Amino acid sequence: MTEEADSGADRGATAFGGYAESMAELEAILASLESDDVDIDALASQVERASHLIAHCEGRLHATELSLQTILAQHDPPTTAEEDS
Repeated sequence: MTEEADSGADRGATAFGGYAESMAELEAILASLESDDVDIDALASQVERASHLIAHCEGRLHATELSLQTILAQHDPPTTAEEDS
């Protein structure tokens, strides 16, 4: 595989940065798609990139939710059968 192909694959699949950076890129893609001068030749790659970014953001949100649940569970006092009655 060539270096150019590697960098393209990396950009499409793994080079997302943080959540805010990914959201900013999604907003830029959306603005591009909503413009009157949509580059038809780049349309499929933009939509594919947006799809990867959406999946990345959803994954980050899910991981953050699980992390917060774990942290909060550590601070919840254990309940006993006596306290429940």
